[in-house]
Amino acid sequence: MFNLKSKLLATAAFFLAAVCALAQDSGPLIDLLIKKGVINDQEGEDLRAELTKDFAANTAAGKLNLSPSLTELRISGDVRARVESRTGQLPSGDHLERDRFRYRFRAGLTGRLLNDWSFGFRLETAAGNRSSNVTMGDDAGPFAKTSDTVNIGQIWAAWNPNPNFTLTVGRMPNPLVSTLMVWDGDINPEGFAEQFRRRSGKFEYSATFAQFLYSAANTQNSFAPTVNVRDMFLFAWQGGLKYYADGTTRFFQINPTLYTYVRNSTQNAVAFRGPFTPSVTTAVNNLTVVDVPLEYDWMMNGVPVRLFGDFAFNLDASDRAAKYGRPDLDGENKAWQVGFQYGKAANKGEWDAKIFWQTTGIFALDPNLVDSDLWDSRTNMSGWVLQANYALGAATQIAFTYGDAKRKNNSSGLIAPGAGDIGSNNQLTKYRIMQVDLNVKF
Repeated sequence: MFNLKSKLLATAAFFLAAVCALAQDSGPLIDLLIKKGVINDQEGEDLRAELTKDFAANTAAGKLNLSPSLTELRISGDVRARVESRTGQLPSGDHLERDRFRYRFRAGLTGRLLNDWSFGFRLETAAGNRSSNVTMGDDAGPFAKTSDTVNIGQIWAAWNPNPNFTLTVGRMPNPLVSTLMVWDGDINPEGFAEQFRRRSGKFEYSATFAQFLYSAANTQNSFAPTVNVRDMFLFAWQGGLKYYADGTTRFFQINPTLYTYVRNSTQNAVAFRGPFTPSVTTAVNNLTVVDVPLEYDWMMNGVPVRLFGDFAFNLDASDRAAKYGRPDLDGENKAWQVGFQYGKAANKGEWDAKIFWQTTGIFALDPNLVDSDLWDSRTNMSGWVLQANYALGAATQIAFTYGDAKRKNNSSGLIAPGAGDIGSNNQLTKYRIMQVDLNVKF
């Protein structure tokens, strides 16, 4: 092992000194030395193990007695306090207001292991799939903790045998490039994902394949079933092309995606079974969605700016409309978003502002996945959103969001379906939201 250390010192003496002082930072350097051919794979693994032992024996942090297979450990998370106001209006003109003080806490642990494995685990407040917010004062008594629960938000393992491929299993951060029009950012899907990525000159190519367990049957074949229920899956196929026109500051990317549902008619869980109707708004029948998010980033007078958009359409919308009882509205199969962002609030004193327009046909998307704030978890809505952020420090921001929307199509029998916070029995015709957040990251 002495010869191995000598070789490493001869190649990168300065970096090795830093590595010996803090062994959990050695991974990237060792990977680089292997890639350059300075050391082979086995020598790299031996070096990782020895540096980990040295770290455990000679540093205060080593007294934690971490596993020798652990090469990196990171704790991170965020705390958010929010003031929120939502307003909804019915066809009669009657309106509902909902003002809330809310908070969110998320704390995660991620790590890297020997032999190309990594893992992640995150705890977060609230049990909903599309929100980690807790509403202050909504408990059974003054300052009670009935709703102040902590839940597992993420738990996953990943295998990354080379820089171009990653296999992930568990409840994971969404591996797909998407927008809030299609996926709420708080959703952490469960299942499997395979990601491929390769850079060639100014082009970067990627592909992501996902097999998400949408709803588990648990008992697939009961003793006397009326319907043999089966597990339901959401499959996704996404391609990606990213063109770097000028370093990393000016680039264009596009990520066409196809979503399909398996066992989405009579064999899945009751909540999603049968046709989509005014009384069954969570059904996912006849959804084969093509989604194309894209963006163009560049520098404007030294300030980063971004033009972004998303376009989606449901290939089976005609059948979905027919089962709803409105075959004449098969044209309500599209959703699109277009917007512009100026600046990026990363360091103290920096700010950014973003504005975008979004419209979603009633038969275009899965109402169980769309963002819970914009527009209150609903489809058949159109409107615009203004967002701004100001960095109080590198880890602290104040954020402002305002959105104004109305029902896209007011034809007889149509609704604004979705399990939104505003209620209104899916009869919403107008909707507004305002949020002011204080975000602290660690």
